[in-house]
Amino acid sequence: MHIYKTIKNFLLDQNYFIDLWQDNIHIYGFTKIEVLQETKAIFNIEDFKLEIIGTNFRVLKLTNKEILLQGSILEMRKI
Repeated sequence: MHIYKTIKNFLLDQNYFIDLWQDNIHIYGFTKIEVLQETKAIFNIEDFKLEIIGTNFRVLKLTNKEILLQGSILEMRKI
């Protein structure tokens, strides 16, 4: 369990991070959700916005500044 805590502390020490795997995207450290639809999501993160385009988005987990989305991600970009 020690390695888990070490990795978690390392990641949570960052202002933000974005993990992408299979059909999931995990975003930590966003300040605002501007758009959250089935095919598009826009998040304010520090000094930029993150736009995600895809299909069948659904929220699996949502907390104050953390979200886990599932769906088919076609495009992701800073705007």
